[in-house]
Formats: sequence, structure tokens, C-alpha cells
Amino acid sequence: MTILIIAGDKTLKTKFQKYFGQIGYSVIQYVNPLKAIDNLEEISPDVLICNASDYPRHWKIVVKEIRENRNRSEVATVLLIADDFDSSEANKAATLGVNILFPVTIETIEDLEKLNNKICRYKSPPGLFKKSSWLPEKENTVSFVFCHPEDFRMIAGHLVELSTTGGVFRPSEPGEIADLEVGTVIEACSMKAGSLLISLRVRVTDNLGTLSIAFISFESNGFENFLNELRRNIAAK
Repeated sequence: MTILIIAGDKTLKTKFQKYFGQIGYSVIQYVNPLKAIDNLEEISPDVLICNASDYPRHWKIVVKEIRENRNRSEVATVLLIADDFDSSEANKAATLGVNILFPVTIETIEDLEKLNNKICRYKSPPGLFKKSSWLPEKENTVSFVFCHPEDFRMIAGHLVELSTTGGVFRPSEPGEIADLEVGTVIEACSMKAGSLLISLRVRVTDNLGTLSIAFISFESNGFENFLNELRRNIAAK
């Protein structure tokens, strides 16, 4: 399955490959929308991402072209929009058959996960796990350490459940996480899974004695390395 990106920001392809490549998509990007239109039939994308801010006129031509032969269930069309994208343009997008309007700024794993959740309403990722959670056992624990965002003390423990989007942290000393509220961003985290030592940022999504966390971003190739370890352990079950 293929994602076609039409956008001026050349770094988007790398960002999308890091996330969507891990769940089975191939990613192609064009900066020139006219060249993209010329190659639509050959590429035959399953997902089309077009930056409306970069191409305020051409996005309509692109969507119209693809909708002439393929409907909303065949190609999920995503329009990346800025804050000044008004209601009249949104109405045009709906009339032309755009599936999703999404904020133009895509920086983190969390952003890509939100986008994928919307795309999944129309397309199932080709590499979607049959089982998506990993529950590490005692002989294969996943250590997790971070600095408290307020007083910078070190908090250590283990991740007792992991998925592609986050996990559940059990601290060695339960009282140490009592004051961490939902929505808190923890900048300096380290995860040790097998031989991997991974640096990452997370957001607290729940705190009921254990800490539910959502991944925001990883350093370097951390996300790809983590997914490979996750796959390996899920496949071993």
C-alpha cells in the first residue's frame, strides 16, 4: 500500500517513512503538484496527503483528478490545513471528496499516530499487528527511568505493558508518581528493552498508581528500534 505526499516540505517523506513504513506503507513525495497529477495513475496511491497551504489552487485539481476514477473508500484523501483555512474552503473540500482535514504541522510520533487513527477509518494498515500489546515477563523486563518534570528527581521502574503508541509504567516506589497529572509532558525519559537503550518524550494520559503514558517523540532511530523489539516480542508469544 502506498502513501503519496504532495507538499513543499521535503522532510515530510522521512517523517512518514519512520512511522508509516513500520506498519507496511511505502511513501512517495512530490513537491511539484503537476508532476504528481501526471503520475497518479501509475502510483495508484491508497492514501493521498496534500498540503493545501503550499498549493491553495492545485489541491482542488489533485483531488478532483483522483476522484474521477476512485472513490473515498478506495483512496483516503488527507488535506493538511493551516489555521486560516476557512469554512468556504472546507465546504469545497467536502464537495470534492476529501476524507480528512488535518493540521499542517506534523512533528511528533503523537501527531502521526493521530493522523493514522483518522486514516484507519478508511484504510487498514497493511502491517497491522494481529496482537498489538506486549506484556513483558519477569525475565524480560523493560526498564523505564525519567526525571520528575518539577523537581528533577530520578524515578525508576518498569513498563508492564507496551504498544505502538505508549505503555503502562509501574514505579519502584509508587508514591513518587502521585503528583503527576494527566497531560504532563515528561521530557527526559530512558527505556531499556533488551539490548536497546532508547531516549524519548512522553505525555501522561492516566495516573491510577501506575502511569499510563503516550509516546510523543523518540531520539534518532529510537522509534524504529522500539517497534522492531515490540514486533519481535509479540511474535514470540
